[in-house]
Amino acid sequence: MSTPDNRTINETDIQTVLEIPAHGKKNVILDSQILTTIMTCAQKTDFQFNHNFQSKKGKSNSLECGSILHKYMEVYYGSIIKGMSRQQAHGFGMTAAQMYITSCPDCTNFHPYTDDSGNEIKKPKCGHRPNDYPGLTNTQAESEDYKTGWKFVLQTCEEYYEFYKNEHWVPIFVEQVKQKILYEDDEIRIMWKAKLDLAADTNQGIYPVDHKTMKQRRKTVKLNNQFKGQCIIMDTRGVFINKIGWQKTLKPAEKFVRELISYSGESLLEWQGETLPYWAKQLIVYSEMGYWPMNFSNCEGKYGPCPFMEICDSNPNMREQELRNNFIVGEPWNPTNEDDD
Repeated sequence: MSTPDNRTINETDIQTVLEIPAHGKKNVILDSQILTTIMTCAQKTDFQFNHNFQSKKGKSNSLECGSILHKYMEVYYGSIIKGMSRQQAHGFGMTAAQMYITSCPDCTNFHPYTDDSGNEIKKPKCGHRPNDYPGLTNTQAESEDYKTGWKFVLQTCEEYYEFYKNEHWVPIFVEQVKQKILYEDDEIRIMWKAKLDLAADTNQGIYPVDHKTMKQRRKTVKLNNQFKGQCIIMDTRGVFINKIGWQKTLKPAEKFVRELISYSGESLLEWQGETLPYWAKQLIVYSEMGYWPMNFSNCEGKYGPCPFMEICDSNPNMREQELRNNFIVGEPWNPTNEDDD
């Protein structure tokens, strides 16, 4: 969708914009966010990935806290890869986490532009990626009620370092996007993209690692598009879930748990050869019909209600106005610009 970023919604934005050629083999690019969303609700998929609608309220407290910790992990393990000691890497990681909280004015809301001399400026002068350190909107310093405070997040980063500072894992890369064609037939070709938090050489081999923050201790569900996609794209049968708990009453050994999720070859092949193409073709059907139906059974998720629930619940003739009142047009979706807590 070729629209300016972070602007208000007008009438032309309330139209389906995903274009798929009417003839020939159709190329579909998917990642776990798109696939999981289309399996959940077609209407949400249309709003989120066709139109790039984003809430004016910004990220939730849960996502903001997860983003602070992910930034710490990225810089901490990235610094170790560069040859720093773990203590030095921890210092750089904490500095990055604090900057995420306060924001960097140079990279926040940065867009390429041409200066007065006619030079095309493609990167912020700070050297960061655009919007790498956006600051916080819905997270205060202190925890309150169900919301986690950013001071507690920084404390958790300190505890994580102390708990794992003598670990044997060797990081290979951080925050890397990989892509691979996972399926092709006479009708479609599916390119899968995955953004990996970390790949590490463990005592059990080289595995992808996914950082997951959580307020409650719960069992990891193996039926997960993200985990299966990471396994296939990394040619492994498993992925480590690096769990980080926000619980204040638990000891570090209970808050920090690394769980290996393993899959059989048959299970991964079934997902790759049956689940993936079915939903890719369903996505094409919705696009060609120009109709993205609501799914009322998934309005409530584990992190709260769908952000578009009030839009769907409003009268049909009021939905465009509700979208304008509560959402903006954000950046086009890609696997590098969204955090997953």
